[in-house]
Amino acid sequence: MTDMFRKLIVAALAALTFTAAIVPEANAWNLGSRSRHQRAEMAAAPLAFQLFCLKNPSECRKSRRSVVAYTPKIRALLVSVNAQVNRSIRPRRERGDTWSINPAYGDCDDYAMTKRHKLIRAGVPASALKIAVVRTRRGEGHAILIVKTTSGEFALDNIRKSIVRRSRTGYRFEKLV
Repeated sequence: MTDMFRKLIVAALAALTFTAAIVPEANAWNLGSRSRHQRAEMAAAPLAFQLFCLKNPSECRKSRRSVVAYTPKIRALLVSVNAQVNRSIRPRRERGDTWSINPAYGDCDDYAMTKRHKLIRAGVPASALKIAVVRTRRGEGHAILIVKTTSGEFALDNIRKSIVRRSRTGYRFEKLV
């Protein structure tokens, strides 16, 4: 067995184990009886996200609080981080699906992960931050960051400059991890 093949098998097994650890109840749920919003939240994490978490476990830890108080300070932080990250990463389609933090060039998942990283470092609870895998109005796959606050959920997106409520994105949500 080649070394590369062995690494692929280990990565696949690790990803399966990680998925089972994240959503152990998913197999028992009747997803068809849930709303589209609930199904998106219960879907298994994308493989690229799972691999990212295997390489960067400290970036994927959960926190006790799953909601952040919506204050003028938090609103200003969200606006600032969204704008700063949107300016700092130059858009580039990737050949493979690799999620990273603070790249010079990247795609939507890199923007979302970098925003998540910066907000956690600024004190926002990790469990209040979710990566959403969505479909745009044109049917294209896209990733954004959702921040759950006491005033609702807000979307930080590299396509738009302003932060909007999740319900106002115009996206169809497929996964929320």
